[in-house]
Amino acid sequence: MQNSELFCRGIVLPESLEAEDLLRKNNVTEETPVRYLEIPSQAFFEALWHLGLFSEINSKANSLIDDYEEEFIEAIAIDSVVQSVSKAMLTREAQTTEIQLFLNELLALALESKKTKRPLLFVM
Repeated sequence: MQNSELFCRGIVLPESLEAEDLLRKNNVTEETPVRYLEIPSQAFFEALWHLGLFSEINSKANSLIDDYEEEFIEAIAIDSVVQSVSKAMLTREAQTTEIQLFLNELLALALESKKTKRPLLFVM
């Protein structure tokens, strides 16, 4: 199964080298050991987009997180995700409970990525 079929709109952290390999090969199953942070709706995605979260990560990590794209942020560049999320958390637009919860979960995922030296996969 392709990554986008199983993890539509979200951020994925592989929990093993095998899971990372399967994600890179775009050949995952429901049993693939990952942590998954779902973006629950198109409106929520648009709110995150309006925050500038993805463009900030793209700028700092030299990546292309965009609508209908999949992008790995390698472990070496995870600090850019941590910095971007921390910056977004301080914006006026991020002061809703739902956005703050999501950003806190994304921050935790990024810190786990850094600790385990595994990439984050953004599936948009």
